Amino acid sequence: MKDKVKVLFVVSEFWQAGTQRFTFELDRALDKKRFDVSILSILPLTTNEYFGDYYYDKHLALGSTIIFLQDVDILIKPTLKQRIYRKFFGKSLPNEHQSLIKFLESYDVISVMGEYNYSKINQFLTDDSRKRVFIHIMNSKFQSNAIYDQFPKSDSYHFISGFREKQISWELAEFNNFKHTYFNLNFKLEKQYAKGDYKKSDSPKIGIFTRLTFTKPLDPFFEAFKSLRSKLPNAELHIYGGGDPSKEGVLSYVEKLSLESSVFFRGHQNHILKTAIEDNIDLVWFHGYHGIPGGFASFDLSTAKIPQLFWDFGSAPGTVHYSFLPMFNDLEKLADFTYTILNDPKEAKLLAQQQYDFIDANFNIDTNVHQIEELYISTSKKQI
Repeated sequence: MKDKVKVLFVVSEFWQAGTQRFTFELDRALDKKRFDVSILSILPLTTNEYFGDYYYDKHLALGSTIIFLQDVDILIKPTLKQRIYRKFFGKSLPNEHQSLIKFLESYDVISVMGEYNYSKINQFLTDDSRKRVFIHIMNSKFQSNAIYDQFPKSDSYHFISGFREKQISWELAEFNNFKHTYFNLNFKLEKQYAKGDYKKSDSPKIGIFTRLTFTKPLDPFFEAFKSLRSKLPNAELHIYGGGDPSKEGVLSYVEKLSLESSVFFRGHQNHILKTAIEDNIDLVWFHGYHGIPGGFASFDLSTAKIPQLFWDFGSAPGTVHYSFLPMFNDLEKLADFTYTILNDPKEAKLLAQQQYDFIDANFNIDTNVHQIEELYISTSKKQI
């Protein structure tokens, strides 16, 4: 057996969110007999009042090494020459930050977890290191037009995402030279929490599992819920996720629609499956784009067999849409279909089972991780 492939995951931090979850799932699934995993965190621990460093200990328990950016390269006060060079060329002088350059060079594979993290290391990549960098796209231009602004468009890249060929062509239309590998948000399915009772309720509960942030706007859901309440006046909307609804401007929108008595902000949840089952959530609303759910929370809740409907933020031309992943861009149609599912237990159960079967068949990391392993090995300087 030759040396293991040294893999470096570049992350923002260790909060309990989608990208961080995906990083953990990859770390957990990779064959440790063949791969040695390290993690470079851009931020130190305890940087957010709403999110703890949930995955930090979990990565350590897997035997992975964790390094913080501040410990790799201590930035000294730049000289006048360095400041002038940065101003005119937009990057550091050659040989500046040598410790970070050499650190990145020491890895066989570098996986940047989230396109938003690439700019943090780009200027420290040598031509040789750059050949072994993969960038996992974790957002879409439908969420923010600026997500690729920090990328020099003429450079060469290898992206990994859950977008198919037509979708990625639309996403990366401004790039001149890139490769793309399809690999969606795979995860290890946990099946101990599952909805077992589908019945019509006079006070149905709709759940939204998200983070309160501008990239995941809730306005369409509030508007649809306002319409739904005309048919189901006792319906409740429960929003689970970290963030201050007042500071994020979410609460003011609820008040504008006079929904204060029926919309509940439940805060961050460590275990959304357990929460959804124990709180008797009847149906879930989620963001979607390119015809697929917009994050891990949706995939997770499919294993709990709770039916889900999606607000479609947009799809590239030619995108395949699945009937069992209902996507809406019309408020009244979302409200009407929600009413139908809540009033038809058989349809609710059927939709939930179809969604579960689709996730199990396509997003099980134990089945699919070999695709990433083969990509890492073929790219690595080592042959194992």
